[in-house]
Amino acid sequence: MTEYNQYVIAINKIFECTNKMRENWKNIDNINYIESIEEYKQIVIDNAKLFSNTKVIEEKAMEELGDD
Repeated sequence: MTEYNQYVIAINKIFECTNKMRENWKNIDNINYIESIEEYKQIVIDNAKLFSNTKVIEEKAMEELGDD
């Protein structure tokens, strides 16, 4: 499993947990805490895309080195 896949699985697990907490916790303070965590969701998704693109570039560079 690649580092990117491990990253995506971990992030998905975090947001699955926050969704379960949102469904089961009715206290408004807890809901507010969950919402503050979820504010970072788009940032995490964007960084996952960057991480994926970086790995592709690194792999391509390694292939070019081996073509000599």
